[in-house]
Amino acid sequence: MISKRYIVAALFIFIAVSYFDTIKAQKDPEAKKIVEQFVRKNKGLDAIFMKFTINTENHQNKDKTSINGEALLKGDKYKLNINKTVIYNDGKLVYSFLPDEKEVSISNFNPQKEENMMVNPAYLFKIYDKNYKYRLLGETTFNSKNCYEIDFYPNDLNKKYSIVKLIISKEKLSLEALKVKMKSGIDYIIKVQSFEEKKNISDSEFVFDTKAHPDVEVVDLRKKK
Repeated sequence: MISKRYIVAALFIFIAVSYFDTIKAQKDPEAKKIVEQFVRKNKGLDAIFMKFTINTENHQNKDKTSINGEALLKGDKYKLNINKTVIYNDGKLVYSFLPDEKEVSISNFNPQKEENMMVNPAYLFKIYDKNYKYRLLGETTFNSKNCYEIDFYPNDLNKKYSIVKLIISKEKLSLEALKVKMKSGIDYIIKVQSFEEKKNISDSEFVFDTKAHPDVEVVDLRKKK
């Protein structure tokens, strides 16, 4: 399932960090100001439902793919519907449901895995100041909107990705796109098609109810203590 997480968001994952000089690679106070404004604005939302398109570009074989998906986000919890897979995360467990195969796998959620940003970009905003250098590239136009373009560079150069790029609306401070450049030569670009707040979303939305689906085979991947 990790490949599907990278296909997402995702993002919530690339030109080498050394391409930029030392000054540009430092923590940019202007970028930090914008990100903090974005976090404050969205932190007050009860839950978020968004539709998105994920474009994958392989620069080695020139292959390009595009798929659509939906995500319901509430704090650290999420429900993701993409590529014939529904992924539930209640903050403790991850349920990966394959409706066509009538199978669900259950595993422990590891909040330390940075690929979580590809599913829920909120993860990036919790760790960016500690784990990344970042800078504001400037303003750009995206989907006819004036936007900020901010790049994040991981401090750990052993990561599988080199840059996470955010495109944030200047007017509404909403996330318009997230791009992850992998060192393998693959780019993942998540474009947000619609974004709306949802209220009174029950935590049960982020749990796959195995009792309600007796015909679904359960594969338990949780590590026993």
